[in-house]
Amino acid sequence: MSITEDRQGDSLVYELSYLLLPSIPEENLSEVVTKIEKVIEEKGGQKIDGENPFLRELAYQMSKVVGASRYVVKNAYIGWVKFELPAEASAEEGLSHPVEEIKESVEKMQEIIRFLLVKAERETKFTFASTMKPVELDEVTEEVVEEVPETDVEVIEDEPVDDEVDVLK
Repeated sequence: MSITEDRQGDSLVYELSYLLLPSIPEENLSEVVTKIEKVIEEKGGQKIDGENPFLRELAYQMSKVVGASRYVVKNAYIGWVKFELPAEASAEEGLSHPVEEIKESVEKMQEIIRFLLVKAERETKFTFASTMKPVELDEVTEEVVEEVPETDVEVIEDEPVDDEVDVLK
């Protein structure tokens, strides 16, 4: 079954997962997400669910060429959006299918390192947030056990290394 195959009287649900460049300032992430969602809406899609991107260490380095610059990253913002397209949203004569157009538009976005566009179930069974363990920080307290005056500190002179250690080898 190809991603452009229609089912009559039903809508097709897709999920778009993406990695964003870590150089994007956090306050600009919502603009990038809005840009992705706008592409989906322009092609007739309707957002069902999603998860805001968050910074994550990658399993391996990835690179992205933007213009004359090549970015090599070890971290990326990871996020996803689930959307539906009406089953009757097929390709008009001479044009590609809306999901193919979404794919092409996302490929051109300079902020995206990698993405994956797949058919999905309507129900969301997995989120990245559900797999992350909450970070519990132990309460850090700083306490001085005992201050030792410098006059009580004994300086140990450098002693020659015992030659017997070399003999043991």
